[in-house]
Amino acid sequence: FGFDYLRDNLASSTGNQVQGDFAFAIIDEVDSVLIDEARTPLIISAPDAESSAFYKVFARVVARLKPEEDYVVEEKLRAVNITQEGIDKVEKELNIKDLYSSENIRLSHYLQETLKAQGLFQLDKDYVVKNGEIIIVDQFTGRLMPGRRYSAGLHQALEAKEGVRVQNESRTYAQITIQNYFRLYKKIAGMTGTAQTSAEEFIKVYGLDVVIIPTNKPSARKDMPDVIYKTRKAKYDALVKEVKRINETGQPVLIGTVSIENNEEVSALLGKAGIKHEMLNAKKHEQEGKVIAQAGKLGSVTVATNMAGRGVDIVLGGNPFDSEKAEKVKKLGGLHVVATERHEARRIDNQLRGRAGRQGDPGSTQFYLSLEDDVLRIFGGERVQNIMESLKVPEDMPISAKLISKSVGQAQSKIEGMNFDARKHLLDYDDVLNKQRTVIYQRRQELLEAKAHPQVLSILDMLWMNHLENIEALMDAVRIRAYGQHDPLVEFRREGHIMYQQLIVDFEDWVKENADKLDEVVEEIPLPAKPLPESDKKVGRNDPCPCGSGKKYKKCHGT
Repeated sequence: FGFDYLRDNLASSTGNQVQGDFAFAIIDEVDSVLIDEARTPLIISAPDAESSAFYKVFARVVARLKPEEDYVVEEKLRAVNITQEGIDKVEKELNIKDLYSSENIRLSHYLQETLKAQGLFQLDKDYVVKNGEIIIVDQFTGRLMPGRRYSAGLHQALEAKEGVRVQNESRTYAQITIQNYFRLYKKIAGMTGTAQTSAEEFIKVYGLDVVIIPTNKPSARKDMPDVIYKTRKAKYDALVKEVKRINETGQPVLIGTVSIENNEEVSALLGKAGIKHEMLNAKKHEQEGKVIAQAGKLGSVTVATNMAGRGVDIVLGGNPFDSEKAEKVKKLGGLHVVATERHEARRIDNQLRGRAGRQGDPGSTQFYLSLEDDVLRIFGGERVQNIMESLKVPEDMPISAKLISKSVGQAQSKIEGMNFDARKHLLDYDDVLNKQRTVIYQRRQELLEAKAHPQVLSILDMLWMNHLENIEALMDAVRIRAYGQHDPLVEFRREGHIMYQQLIVDFEDWVKENADKLDEVVEEIPLPAKPLPESDKKVGRNDPCPCGSGKKYKKCHGT
């Protein structure tokens, strides 16, 4: 739907447009769409003529830099900052005097994206290499996303890092975030089993209340307290030992992992312990249906990424359904779900828990954690570690206490809060472009319906495409102005408006200069000088529209 919207606003005739009015949308797995995917921009682009050979050069240069000494990775902020020592080394490698001079500004962009690729993105966690291509792994579902590419040169940097063919960068013709696409609808609603932990974001961003509907049957699932170990090794040793014990009883076990790398590591440990099992991850997604269908079978052990976490109903006793086998599994306690780590979002943990004890069936869940897990290591491990040190807890002894589980929950809440702030922050910036896009697309539609010359539409599209690039560059530029005591958002709004005004001037000038050269007479449909301000919305229907178009309000923004 989002891409249809963008294509409709690039269409050369009304006959090529496919979408109707934005009246009402019902969204399945609404938290996945409106929160997990909120920052994902939908982009229609085409390859640029610019060569991407520089990324190969920078991949070699950055590979020689030393972490901590030449660049610092800030995992909490998902950022990489180069040090002065690193800058000196890069300048020496490239044989240039000043990396950040105006003539080398493009080089600093290549460097920044390559540093991010090197320091923040991991193979088999954030992406995989398949058939000579970098394929993104969805961090929330664990699925591959073929056809999607990181923007701003990051994808090219990953291609250079892994030694596959570096594709040219692309030019953006049209874009909109999923967040702003769904805000086009007059009314939206949705369903999911895991919205409660994100209730604040739903109400603040979308004006949606979260209403809890009771389950069809009372839940018989037992959620056991987390067990926490000092090291990953101790955690995995305990996990394998417990899985082996349960497997010997015949009770089916589903082991949830957070990444492909983690998935393969657990699989190797189970194999070493002689535990027969099935493995499911994005690399083996072709077998998903078959593997999940048998995950509830007597004696089965399944190791899966988040692919098995959402919208999956595991039948006890296996598939096809056999009441006798199902009854045996129920007597053993139903499906037992084991998690190897906590996810950044509590919703993802709850989805995994929800695989057990469905429709009133028995089931149980257990999380195995360590102080070396990313969530605890980055956001909350110190407090837990201090407790373990003070109690002189041996490495192979777990701690299972409310205080510890509370610390883990607080770490997750902290991450969710940071991610919410990041999404809200980006929305503030995107709102500037969103208002401009709404006006441009509205006027383009008027030109289209007035059967304006195709070249007029092409010029408007080209100017808008250039504007998108300028806005993206501006967003990068204003961030450093905070160091000069300037509010980056205020600066972005001010300069973004100036750029928008220039787009209008350039378009109107072109139409005036070329009107007599066009094959058809183009009825002038002037673009507004600015999007309608919020405060100007209460205006008489026959009054001049405050946007500056020269039309009556009822014929312009009042329609």
